[in-house]
Amino acid sequence: MDLQLELLPYHYYNTLGFDAELIDYIDHVDDMIVLQKIAPLYKDGGRPPIDPRVCFRMHYLYFTRPEIFSFRELVRQLKDPKNQAWRNFIGVPTIEKVPVHSSLSHFRTKVSAELFYAILFDLIAQALKLKDFLQPMLTGIDSRPIWANVNGYKKKRCDCPDQSTCTCEKTYSDPDATCGVQRTKANQNKFFIGYRKHSIVCPSPKGPIVLFSIILPNDTADVKVMLPLIEMMKKVEGLKVEYLVADLGYFDADDQQEALLKHDVAVVTEIKKNTVIPEHCSSEGKPECQEGHALVFDGFDTDTYTAWFRGDDNKCSACPLQGLCAMQFGYSFTENPFFYGPVPQGSMLQEHMLNFRKQVELAFAQESNQLTSVMKHKKVPVRETKRVEKWFILRDAFRLIERMIQHVRATVLPPNHVETIKKLQEFQVEQLSLQIAA
Repeated sequence: MDLQLELLPYHYYNTLGFDAELIDYIDHVDDMIVLQKIAPLYKDGGRPPIDPRVCFRMHYLYFTRPEIFSFRELVRQLKDPKNQAWRNFIGVPTIEKVPVHSSLSHFRTKVSAELFYAILFDLIAQALKLKDFLQPMLTGIDSRPIWANVNGYKKKRCDCPDQSTCTCEKTYSDPDATCGVQRTKANQNKFFIGYRKHSIVCPSPKGPIVLFSIILPNDTADVKVMLPLIEMMKKVEGLKVEYLVADLGYFDADDQQEALLKHDVAVVTEIKKNTVIPEHCSSEGKPECQEGHALVFDGFDTDTYTAWFRGDDNKCSACPLQGLCAMQFGYSFTENPFFYGPVPQGSMLQEHMLNFRKQVELAFAQESNQLTSVMKHKKVPVRETKRVEKWFILRDAFRLIERMIQHVRATVLPPNHVETIKKLQEFQVEQLSLQIAA
């Protein structure tokens, strides 16, 4: 059988448990940061702790394998003799050394959200190094509801002997969950119980992808989240965002001004109906000259934060004020960030950005409607804000890893490398069977 494989690592020739996706994870995703960040949490001496990468990769299997509906089921599958590929992937080749399911909960409890964010930021930095994968120059920000794991109405959960007279507050079974309002959609209730996930979304060849998120209560206004998310972007090595497109929930002049002056990020939004439009601008927010002709955007000076506009040559040639008009107009960004920013209102660049914002909303809707075993009936399976936040940090990290593997397969690896390797594996297994029979 003539099969030649070039420039492929030794993992592809392993006949003990073959899973192409898991092999691609090992070869093209560096999760050493997990060991570096989490290993110092364990004290020296005593019983040796489990390698943090084992628990991290077990979570990857839980989030990415639809047949796994609980951590108990994950451990049971790992102890199944036929799943040698999964044991090789997590780094536990023998069934006896597979961790118990409670070790995964202990892993999430011991590791703080800051450390999980550090791991996620390292993965984002790796994704930025992949050619033609992430395009962070234009990034979006949006939020979506998260349904909490509650099982009924609010009630008192205190230990007071007479709950009818005590002053204890009524709570849901998830004490941090609150009642919020979601957008009106078909066949959905207007109100929901849970949290709100605010995310930074980046375009990629296969559509928008969530880079990282923060989980906040429902009563937190979107406008209060924009600047903290922009500050978090600075923690990702190599992430340079020039334009951040958002909906009207993030519409605020002071925040847009601080985002550009302090963080060098231009926030792009539409304008509200009740926004006061300058006198020399049209109803769409486009600057006009004295004769009422629309001006042409001529660039933005980042040193003086001035938006420059010039007259339209077709209009100026027949204008009666041609000899008196300077034909060039400068407006300060600090006076009105909505109309004098790097992206003028009504421009083609703004339309392109607003179209990307709609794609972000569609990506959120697709994520929300995935009725998988991990989020059955859309409810997150953990309770309390800290645990929910860690849960979605891991979820964002593993979705990013999946997209990274898909991109590497499409751009780096040979087009038929999976089929070729499977044929080679079948051939090796057949040869091994013949040797055993002989």
